Amino acid sequence: MQRLEGKVAVLTGAGSGIGRATAWMFAEQGARVVVTDLHESAAETVAQSIAEAGGRAIALRVDVGVEDELRQMIASTLKAFGRIDVLFNNAVNKNPATVRDVDFLDFNEELFHANMRVNVLGGVLACKHALPQMLEQGGGSIIFTSSTSSIAGEVAQFSYGASKAALNWYVQSIAATFGKRGVRCNAILPGVIRTPAMESWANSAMQAAFLDIQNVPRLGEPEDIAGMALYLASDESRYVNGALLRVDGGMSCTTPMVPVVRAYL
Repeated sequence: MQRLEGKVAVLTGAGSGIGRATAWMFAEQGARVVVTDLHESAAETVAQSIAEAGGRAIALRVDVGVEDELRQMIASTLKAFGRIDVLFNNAVNKNPATVRDVDFLDFNEELFHANMRVNVLGGVLACKHALPQMLEQGGGSIIFTSSTSSIAGEVAQFSYGASKAALNWYVQSIAATFGKRGVRCNAILPGVIRTPAMESWANSAMQAAFLDIQNVPRLGEPEDIAGMALYLASDESRYVNGALLRVDGGMSCTTPMVPVVRAYL
């Protein structure tokens, strides 16, 4: 039996990277998949590839920063498949200014609000509209993509890390509010993942430095996050609720001195 047989999964930001890898993995494990992305053509390409492989998927263009579009996303899912078992809030603000957010003394208020609108409010409002159906059917699994940037201080991307920290609060609050009614909510905290977005700004020297602080022999791939999402979407994780799960190659399991000592030894 496939791990998601009979389940319906809605994914945001699923046109590339982690979202795309997760959509494919969910479909391979029997889920009917709703692939949504800000870029309609990207969503359609993923949904078409799933269908060509024998799976079932539909594509929707969704801007998660617009509540009406999230409301329609849920309505379209129910019209197509009749239920919602999994909601994977994966969409992230890809404003190029996020990468250039390196000077706290030049704090970008507009970027702060954009990150909060997409990275936090988008997922929260998607939950608002998906939860009534999940509660009516007696259960569901909500997953957010957070970040290891949410659990410690940074020297750049000040608005991004703050938005992911806020997201963590909502994950645990949703888990506490609805867990006894059968709806679980968890977050995945990726480390350095080789997505197109990451490779667009991290040069080879940075990637070598990232590898140095890992405690595995490679950088992460989108499929590594998809594997955790699959676990959280499945009934195998039925006793996991309100968790902030780090999938970071062991990057955060050591003190900052470890790379120095390792090189010396």
